[in-house]
Amino acid sequence: MIRKLPSGRWQVDIRRDGRGSKRIRKSFDSKAEAKRFELHMQTQKAEDKAWNPSKERRSLRDLIKHWYDSYGHTLKDGAGRKRKLLAVADRLGNPQAVDFTTSQFATYRRIRMENDGVSENTMNHEHAYLSAVFNELIRQGEWIQSNPLKNLRKFKLDEQELAFLTQEQIGCLLDECKASSNPSLYHVTRLALATGARWSEAEGVTRASFTPHRVTYNYTKSGKSRSVPVSQSLYDELTQEVPFVSCSAAFRKAVERAGIDLPRGQLTHVCRHTFASHFIMKGGDILTLQKVLGHSDIKLTMRYAHLSPDYLATIHHFSPI
Repeated sequence: MIRKLPSGRWQVDIRRDGRGSKRIRKSFDSKAEAKRFELHMQTQKAEDKAWNPSKERRSLRDLIKHWYDSYGHTLKDGAGRKRKLLAVADRLGNPQAVDFTTSQFATYRRIRMENDGVSENTMNHEHAYLSAVFNELIRQGEWIQSNPLKNLRKFKLDEQELAFLTQEQIGCLLDECKASSNPSLYHVTRLALATGARWSEAEGVTRASFTPHRVTYNYTKSGKSRSVPVSQSLYDELTQEVPFVSCSAAFRKAVERAGIDLPRGQLTHVCRHTFASHFIMKGGDILTLQKVLGHSDIKLTMRYAHLSPDYLATIHHFSPI
């Protein structure tokens, strides 16, 4: 406040940071000078707030929870991702977010692979999830520092072999599925093999998913629905059997009984790979396959290109020998 003193001078009486802070009193010959000083103090306070923010005290867990509340809950796997992120924070010792460094995470992933036996692919996922938290909070203006993981490179992974079943293996597998006590296993397996669906997509169809003669997959990984034609006989059979019961565990047992050895992580996905591989080997084109599989990036579909009967067919014409 500004008030006139008995002496005729003008006094500024101000607490710069509000009640309880240091009191500043200064007198001037004119009221105009007093007002300029008061404005100067108010401006300086605003500048200090903008350029010298209070120290960030949130922990890594705090940031993750804030990310989930403001954005993560909108993701299909948001709740699951939150659990994984909180577990990462706990393994890191839940540091204050401003103290979290690139070096700290690089050391963490090395120790985790050595002690816990996790794969480089798993660590790339943890890296991507945690980096996405910082990026999203930066976009929202909720994190004014840089992303501590932005300059850390992910592990470069070798391209994984995509296993697919031969016609003989398909026959053996379907026989085992048909003999299973699970009433849905045989039908879900045939649907996945016939349309290239992910296991969860084939398992989750309802009567409303079918129209003559095609099946529409909703709630897919990409978030986009897609329709795939099916034969009339398969359509007539499946529409009498839906909805299906969970049968992924039964599928694992059927694969074992059929004596089929699959790469790690490709159990139920083998039906999708088998459809795509046989589609290309029989002359199907990549662009159609991309639409059927629902790949947003053609690079994913190109993994099957080498199976085409015409793939690199002209090589021998241009070979130097």
